[in-house]
Amino acid sequence: MSNNSIKNYFKPKPKENGDPKKLRGSHPYSRSSSPPSPASPQESPPPPQRRYGDARSRRKEIADDTLEALEAGCYSLDGRTYALKDAVKRSEQGTRYYQPDCALASWEISSPPSGSGRQTEVTLAEISTLEGARLLISQTDARVGILNFASATKPGGGFLSGASAQEESIARSSTLYPTLLTAEAQRFYRLHKKRDTEGYYTHAMIYSPSILVFRTDDGRWLPPYEVDILTSPAVNAGVVRQKNNGRVSDDDIEGDIGMAMRERMGRLLFLFEQEGVRDIVLGSFGTGVFKNNVQMVAGIWVDLLFEETARFRNSFDRVAFAILGTPTIEDFKLVFTARGVPF
Repeated sequence: MSNNSIKNYFKPKPKENGDPKKLRGSHPYSRSSSPPSPASPQESPPPPQRRYGDARSRRKEIADDTLEALEAGCYSLDGRTYALKDAVKRSEQGTRYYQPDCALASWEISSPPSGSGRQTEVTLAEISTLEGARLLISQTDARVGILNFASATKPGGGFLSGASAQEESIARSSTLYPTLLTAEAQRFYRLHKKRDTEGYYTHAMIYSPSILVFRTDDGRWLPPYEVDILTSPAVNAGVVRQKNNGRVSDDDIEGDIGMAMRERMGRLLFLFEQEGVRDIVLGSFGTGVFKNNVQMVAGIWVDLLFEETARFRNSFDRVAFAILGTPTIEDFKLVFTARGVPF
């Protein structure tokens, strides 16, 4: 799909009577038992703008509305009620925590799957992670997995207070948050709260299957579509550099950051592979407030996915790199072009 086609795909399609209604349930995250409908690229109009003030307040209101829908267990859009309750329960029950010393550490020596006979289809576009997921879902009936660039200590990051990074957008648009509150997932957050990792965090991960996404990044309501979400924190390179404080040379510390990121990125690809997910949405992992070098991250993705001897060369059918910010996507294009990756 060309960049122009991608942009046209995400132009809002107005609908009449699209103001959603949340139906109150009897307890948090309850919902009716009717199944969700399949995904549709058709979007509803934004929620009433009169409720929102500045951008952060608007995002907080969107998060509050999402929590109300989760508590009600359903929401109504264009005369149809969409159930959330049973889907949330299944996702909560299926959520798994992977500790740092688990079997994912064997990714580099494990046997890759046999080739599918087709080259991985790569999309590199200036779109959000959720837009990347919708793009893949429009192209396949197969499961789609997305990488959540996570806070290591706070479920959903700062989405409840209106923060605006990638994890927050996912949390306020989907059923992810309840799965991060499960006893299984809380092991991840307890680990990082009690351990001083000096910004590296750990290779621990959370896998939340069958998450329903039912809003766009800007708060418009959608018929739900399903994705698997892998939650992992990137190395916080800014904190690592700050805590180093000259103890190790700059070159050595950047090398350490790169090695830690390569190991983490290898493990998360291995987890997607183990789950049988062959269509995934990745991005510029940890290059925002965590300050990882964009070209380093792009280069690691190439090393792991697209080199002739790459461990995950045959693991995925479609990989969408959903990246926001022109300078960032231009750096990715430079690396991909120099390394011969078609996009």
